[in-house]
Amino acid sequence: MRTFALLLLLASCAQDAPEEPTQPVAAELTVPDVDSVILITVDTLRADYLGIHGGPARTPVMDKLASRSWNFDNCISASMLTNPSHASIMTSLYPKDHGVQDNSSGIADGVRTLAMAMQRQGFTTAALINFPHLNPEVSNLGQGFGQIVRATRDERSAVQMSNQALSMLDNLGVNERYFMWLHYTDPHSPYEPSSEFSARPWVGKKTPMAAAKKAAPGFLRKNPWFAKAFDRVPTVEAMLQKYVAEIEAADRGMGILINGLKSRGLRPAIVLTSDHGENMGEHGLYFHHGGLYRSTVHVPLIVHVPGAAPVRIPGQVASVDIAATILDLVGAPRWEPMRGRSLTPVVLGHEPARDLVFSEHMLAQQVSVRSLDGTLILHRKPSRQFPTYPFVAGMKEVYDVHVDAGEEHDLGGGSPLGAILGTALDGYLEAGLHLAARAPAEQDRESLRTLGYVE
Repeated sequence: MRTFALLLLLASCAQDAPEEPTQPVAAELTVPDVDSVILITVDTLRADYLGIHGGPARTPVMDKLASRSWNFDNCISASMLTNPSHASIMTSLYPKDHGVQDNSSGIADGVRTLAMAMQRQGFTTAALINFPHLNPEVSNLGQGFGQIVRATRDERSAVQMSNQALSMLDNLGVNERYFMWLHYTDPHSPYEPSSEFSARPWVGKKTPMAAAKKAAPGFLRKNPWFAKAFDRVPTVEAMLQKYVAEIEAADRGMGILINGLKSRGLRPAIVLTSDHGENMGEHGLYFHHGGLYRSTVHVPLIVHVPGAAPVRIPGQVASVDIAATILDLVGAPRWEPMRGRSLTPVVLGHEPARDLVFSEHMLAQQVSVRSLDGTLILHRKPSRQFPTYPFVAGMKEVYDVHVDAGEEHDLGGGSPLGAILGTALDGYLEAGLHLAARAPAEQDRESLRTLGYVE
């Protein structure tokens, strides 16, 4: 048993309204050691769309989990793309370190991963992957997993994923410790919720779909599903509601997992996060995750430790912190180099949250730094992939988040805030491992087309 001086929420904190702010009081709490861990990455899940953050999706399962957990309000992903982001979660390295910059490559052989560390500690390790470009032959993230359920072109729903995960847990031995990674994908395009989660009528402004079609990059305009959607879905908001419905479907699937664990008497730590968000009209960008604005890199991070008091952390943390936190929870040593740090001292109030967080765009086209005061997005390579948002090499976008939380009014790189953030970003770029990514042994190009990544 380990005793932590945790911050307990006031008893008046309503369980059915976890979004209400509370004033914590200090108390002693005995927390059992963590025996097992389930890491859930919900692909393309914006943090601000969850109920716990006041979002439009009805997510009672995730909201309840958050209200009983360590809920990090401002977790920033290392990338806006699936493979680079998952590589950063699993290795605690940034894309500039591990070298994965697209969905067609993976980490090099021998790069240390969370699964490898857990396996060395005696944990049974398993992964359920739901996109082919995360399969081991592409991402190389299978290192350390003793059992892998590979993705096929037939995407599994969150309900199917949860039932399959529970079946795998049923085959474990008594008292067998396990580390499991579940990759849910419902919110990712194409947005096709079942009738049970049909989109609700939209109340408010209605933007003609023509605006999204005009702004769509070529790979979306030529994608068969999007081509039909651009012509048949009348408004941007109608499409947005489909995305919301997909989040709600993922929430239901997660409920099956959590109820199944409870009925089996299993009490693992659960770490819930996402690889990236999605543009839903912000900055004139629609239905993809291009750019490094908050809409694409702000992801949920919920760490549920059975027996630990719930704490809500408003400060900045990073997705590269996840691996270090899990290792700390199970009492395993960290490896070096790691860019992340355990968030347990942050929860305990022993250390502050991060002053700076960093993100990188696919193909190293952009890099960003976020401080408590502002955001700087540096365009490193030119690109006209997004018609309404050209990348211009050397251009700097700077936003004062105190007065411009939506990152809409660019102050320019020459501003005082830009100078401060530019110095921080220079230091980040100078320090990198610059490992070479591994080219995939094979790649399912048709799967990437279906998901809207290639033409």
